Amino acid sequence: MDTRKEGGICPTLIFADRCSVSDEAISKLEAVARVKWAVSDREEALAKEVTQANVIVAEYAPITRKVINSAPLRMIIAYGVGYNHIDVDAASEKGVFVTNFRGSNSEAVAELTVCMMLALLRNLRECDQHIRNKRWKNVESGKLPDWMIGTELYGKTLGIVGIGEIGKRVARICGKGFSMRILATDPFVTREQAQEIGAELIDLESLLRSSDIVTVHVPLSAETRCLIGAKEIGLMKKSACLINTSRGFVADEAALIQALKERKIAAAGLDVFQKEPISTDNPLLGLDNTVLSPHIAGSTRESFEAYERILLEEVTRVARGELPKNLVNRSQLAARGHLRPDN
Repeated sequence: MDTRKEGGICPTLIFADRCSVSDEAISKLEAVARVKWAVSDREEALAKEVTQANVIVAEYAPITRKVINSAPLRMIIAYGVGYNHIDVDAASEKGVFVTNFRGSNSEAVAELTVCMMLALLRNLRECDQHIRNKRWKNVESGKLPDWMIGTELYGKTLGIVGIGEIGKRVARICGKGFSMRILATDPFVTREQAQEIGAELIDLESLLRSSDIVTVHVPLSAETRCLIGAKEIGLMKKSACLINTSRGFVADEAALIQALKERKIAAAGLDVFQKEPISTDNPLLGLDNTVLSPHIAGSTRESFEAYERILLEEVTRVARGELPKNLVNRSQLAARGHLRPDN
């Protein structure tokens, strides 16, 4: 639908980085906006490229105060769920909407989280490499090497740090599918809400001490940066595994590497890192007790279809002069007088 024919505006939309968007989705966007792609996501260059932008879409590109102040912006869209790469305070000061795709990839992230648990407990990476090297079990004795004997998820204790949309889904899969005992910690959830998803709400220290697997599902903020540090890792069982599919800086990477090297915990499954792309000399790449993936937890055909649908809906709303649906800075805009509290 061309909003210009209905008295709306045709905003200029700039993709700040190379998001994975289908040609079909771009075609639909071009019916409601002038679509452009930035050449560089570096601050100085990006600030010059967005001088006509009403909407910026950014997956990882830092949308800084300088970039925000360089454009006649109405909305910044985080292409995904995390938005720590956007200066929300600077946007809110200017009355700019900040939105994300919350809920769109929750199933995808939850499923990869469980996939990592299984891969670690069954030594799947090593088994795959073993058979690719044209090897098999010991044919003469029939015995399995000790490293090939895995551990079951069934009946184990899972500690979930953060039971938002993703954490809830992990609890559902593991509780109902594997009869796991579910422990959870989350300052924004009541004991009754945790019980509704079959979880026992406890403090972080108790969760770390009691869990066979700890999985982290919190947004990156000042409060969650290095939430899982050397002290917290030291509380975990030596047989425990840590899974992080949230943000790299939620865990202290140096402390985790040291703990894995010294076998203070058994293993880790990581989809996120403090530097992305991961450095080729990162010690994690050389450890045999890790399963790593390149920040793809939310990347499925289904989630990408949801991304594209929400993107089109949000841009169409703003083109019509309406409020976006997935506002993440609603309270900040209201506090600064840019939005009525009842909006």
